[in-house]
Amino acid sequence: MTEEDIQSELARDPFMPFRLHLVSGKTVDIRISDAAWMLRRSVFVAHPRRRPDDDLGYDIISLRNIERLEQLDGQ
Repeated sequence: MTEEDIQSELARDPFMPFRLHLVSGKTVDIRISDAAWMLRRSVFVAHPRRRPDDDLGYDIISLRNIERLEQLDGQ
């Protein structure tokens, strides 16, 4: 997966939710464009808080660990 692949999905207008499939078998959903940012050779993905006082959860995923991207059709 390339930086351009991810960045083009994040910049899509209108935004379409998508899922990252990792080589480990784990999946990470990105449901809003503001929940993910490109870093150098990785993606920062923020997870929604379950309660207002929760700390921000996040993943930093190396591009080399992303196997494929799947559009979620607005699910």
